[in-house]
Amino acid sequence: MNDEIKIGLDFGTHQTKICVRRTPDEGRGEPNFEYFKFTDLLGSEQYFLPSVIQINEDDTLSYGYVDSARMKPEQDEPIKQSVLLEEEFDVAEKARQLYDKYATDKNSPEDLYILSEMLKKRLQMVKERNERKKEEAEKEYDKLLYDYKSAKNVFRYFKQATFIGGEWNRVTLISNRTLCVWYLAYVIFLLEERFGTDFSINMGIPADEETFEVKKRLAVEILAAAYHLVEKVYKNDFTRFLNEKYETLLSKTESLRYSDDLKEEYVINIFPEAYASLSALTSRGKLPAGMSLTADIGGGTTDISFFTIEEGLPMIYKFWSIPRGLNYVAARSGFDYADGGFASKVQEEVIDKFNRKKHELVSNLVRDLARKIQDETSIPVQNLRDALKDRILVYSGGGSTFDFLTKPIDTFTDVRIINASIWNEENIKDKAAVAQLSLLLTTAYGLSVSVSDEDVKLKSYKSLFEHLPKMHENTIEEISKDQC
Repeated sequence: MNDEIKIGLDFGTHQTKICVRRTPDEGRGEPNFEYFKFTDLLGSEQYFLPSVIQINEDDTLSYGYVDSARMKPEQDEPIKQSVLLEEEFDVAEKARQLYDKYATDKNSPEDLYILSEMLKKRLQMVKERNERKKEEAEKEYDKLLYDYKSAKNVFRYFKQATFIGGEWNRVTLISNRTLCVWYLAYVIFLLEERFGTDFSINMGIPADEETFEVKKRLAVEILAAAYHLVEKVYKNDFTRFLNEKYETLLSKTESLRYSDDLKEEYVINIFPEAYASLSALTSRGKLPAGMSLTADIGGGTTDISFFTIEEGLPMIYKFWSIPRGLNYVAARSGFDYADGGFASKVQEEVIDKFNRKKHELVSNLVRDLARKIQDETSIPVQNLRDALKDRILVYSGGGSTFDFLTKPIDTFTDVRIINASIWNEENIKDKAAVAQLSLLLTTAYGLSVSVSDEDVKLKSYKSLFEHLPKMHENTIEEISKDQC
């Protein structure tokens, strides 16, 4: 009998990771796991495929790696031009020169004071005109720089622009959504070369409870459009796809509309990235019961979940996707994350702002829980506060490699960093090699073990407290950490 193959596709802002889950006997045996390896430009195998598309000199596209030898030539970076400014002067010296040159017997020292006041006003106007000239020159340079960057033939951050929003700094016919379709089509070609066409894909997206359904539909449309290119337009001919000129590829790329049938046709499941990282943590009892947080710090977002564990499954009561990840920290510190040197370049005030946003969300959550305890139960609020002391906070994602981003958040002070222990009981190929990359590979693993996106349902706070005595009941119970 055939293996059941499920692909955990962690489509990242900076790089993509894939965990392949094989279950023998069509899903009735014990699963084994393998991380997909990509081949870089030097022929080495890597567990990461950079989320990059390049336009080549022959107008074809290449994926994952910047190949300078093939890249379409770019225009020269603009040079700042000098600005011709009006000469500024020393008021006292200028006033004395003019007075000495034009004064007559009818003038008095008071006239020197009046002259100085006039020159002060004149100097102020000169400074204002110079400032405007500099601002206009700076704007013109910024426009030239923008056009230069827009004309670059290497595309990054298209996933972030599609699912998070913000400025898409590309003056091009190619939209960020189309780039996502092409990149994912390339990934599907790689997967079908290895596994054939009989597999399902679980993909994560940055989303909170308000945006998940909308973004889920968008993700299905994009993945289905990628499948359409692979199987119906290019009929699984990878070479033909790679040799296509990008303008022709653009004309053949269709925008598909979401439907349940479309989702089922390609066997697509879409999960919030916050949920995906949870699935890796909660399977096989890897975390104790109780109220906990997980924070997955990625390139484009930080995904946070507030959850408990019931029968080995995560029960989510709140999740957020904050549009602040490593890109945000780098950009606010004045550099591009793709240029490297993150730890040495990041600014302390930006780190503080990043950490304050996490703290603000969780503090609001704790206050909301306290209000609900007070309004709906006969339990003293202090008991909740005691139960929330030193709760578990698990960090994962690339940002978790930096100590200054993995601080405690409010009462969640038992900080833990994902490590290879999550895979102790799993049959994982090359376990020793991937163990060193556990922070980065966890979400792909969590996606591969997730069952159905229909199971992603929030539980209400009311259900969190349903075992407690209601308001006006006589019985008072203590909330222990085991109960919460």
